[in-house]
Amino acid sequence: MTDRITRARQLRRALQLWAAQVTDESAMMEMASVYPAWSEKQGYKAGDIVACGSNADGEPQLYRVMQGHVSQADWRPDLAAALFKRIGFAEDGTAIWTQPLGAQDAYMEGDEVYRDGARWRSLLDNNVWQPGVYGWQKVEG
Repeated sequence: MTDRITRARQLRRALQLWAAQVTDESAMMEMASVYPAWSEKQGYKAGDIVACGSNADGEPQLYRVMQGHVSQADWRPDLAAALFKRIGFAEDGTAIWTQPLGAQDAYMEGDEVYRDGARWRSLLDNNVWQPGVYGWQKVEG
């Protein structure tokens, strides 16, 4: 029995290493349950992906680590926007809008996002504003 548990753990770790190489869209839509659950007192490096809570479909909600750190209770992914960026997509495949942290993840002209029940198109490069506030046009239809 111990050998089976060890092999299962090794397989899970191999899948996690492989999953680190896929796109956010593939991760969210095809294999969210492969990623490790976020936990306290854990060292994370930029680029890691963790699961915390559930999305609207009841699937694990994934977050990309934006800054390396050792986690603590009040730095959960859903509370610490400077440390984690939510990964997600609407049913039509449009990325769900998340607040950019800076130039490295700002939206570019033509990027489309889903927010507050509507699709929005960025009208400018390096757009860090929320759709409906500035620099966005609602996409009809």
